[in-house]
Amino acid sequence: MQSAVLSNGKIVTADEFNSEIHGNSLYCYDKSCKAPVIFVKGSDHMAPHFKTTGKSEENKHHINCGFYRPLSFLESINKVKEYQEGMLKGGIKQNIVKINFNKLDPDYEPKTVEREEKEKKPIDPTEIKIKQENESTKSIGSLKAIVNLLTSYDPGILSSIVVQVKGTKIPISKLILHSDKAYPLHWSNELLETPYFVYGKVERVIRREKVYFIAFESYNNSKFSLVVFDKYFKHFSLRDEQLVGKEVISYGYLKKNAYNQDIKRSELSIKSDKFIQILNSKG
Repeated sequence: MQSAVLSNGKIVTADEFNSEIHGNSLYCYDKSCKAPVIFVKGSDHMAPHFKTTGKSEENKHHINCGFYRPLSFLESINKVKEYQEGMLKGGIKQNIVKINFNKLDPDYEPKTVEREEKEKKPIDPTEIKIKQENESTKSIGSLKAIVNLLTSYDPGILSSIVVQVKGTKIPISKLILHSDKAYPLHWSNELLETPYFVYGKVERVIRREKVYFIAFESYNNSKFSLVVFDKYFKHFSLRDEQLVGKEVISYGYLKKNAYNQDIKRSELSIKSDKFIQILNSKG
């Protein structure tokens, strides 16, 4: 754990913790847990962190706590939604991440930059070279990467992730939505003008001459589908049996379909099967 809660309810990170300032009354952040934790100093091979002692049941994480065990993708995103707003308001250091799926887009044409070939200079053994630390913003370039990210770190660290979209910083928990949640927010105009990650279970695949519909199951009568138009059929190789009954996540802009005025649908248009990631039971 990289963050803990003080007795006054404020959040402290392991990097900033000072027992003389913050005291030693420290607790797990998860509201279902609140187990006491201790501070562990860092070393050359380990970052400073907080942990439970596990000496008694009261000193262990609760079974419903986000830090009790490794989480699946679905469990992880639910915990991040639960934690993130409070952690960011509590002053946790933000991890800024960019989303760049350009290389997955069949229509994407990278810009070519012409550079003059520099004349090679002889190596000067007396020259000192300073290696600059790379401070560029982290970037996510595939759905597999976002799933791996959300299953590789504890929800406390994941709650520090803020996505940079067109100059705007958005907490990652606000950009990853279940289809049943995305649908009402979409039709009530509460979503931002930005691509979203939408996940859910595939109920059926409808293949027509000009378009494929990948319809998601719903528990609140929402109508949500992924859509593949005929122009991109050649980039879509997933078979029905690979999709039906599977939890999947996709990425793109949501569009409203009210062609049938009695049935409002939310659709997310994709150009290839690289814009669908199947989520297995472990995330």
